[in-house]
Amino acid sequence: MKKWLPIVSFFLFLSGFERIYPQETSIGDDIKNINTLLKENPYKDTFLEITFFYSIDITENKDLIVYMDFDGPFRTMTKVNVLKLKQPVQIDTALEGTSSICWTCQPDSTSKPCSCVYYESITSDGEKDSHYTENICVMISRKSGIRGKLVRCFEELFRKLLEQ
Repeated sequence: MKKWLPIVSFFLFLSGFERIYPQETSIGDDIKNINTLLKENPYKDTFLEITFFYSIDITENKDLIVYMDFDGPFRTMTKVNVLKLKQPVQIDTALEGTSSICWTCQPDSTSKPCSCVYYESITSDGEKDSHYTENICVMISRKSGIRGKLVRCFEELFRKLLEQ
């Protein structure tokens, strides 16, 4: 019996590691966390008294999709492959008080910004307007600390995507 005590103790010790050092969250968990923050902190245009709701998704091909919806005549969808964004992925933090988080496309071989982001606007009548642009943005609440939390969440998500 005394022989088994160290072995049993060792396995009990190892089983405690999962609770002490939780596993890294998955990409799906990161998306869910970001969408929860976006839903709880929508962008509010106080001048026009409109609330815009943003959400994101990631495809198997590492495409970031940003959806925008509001009680208005259209909604938008923007899509870009994360690998086409400036590397390392840079979040525009020039103005910390702003209500947006934006990423830009990598320059092409001539060092000119390229248009790697697909933008689509869909009206309530079903009409679509689409074009390509040089950046992708998520508008957010100006509440204190929300932008910083979202920046950290996006940084973690992109880190995982780029490491895959």
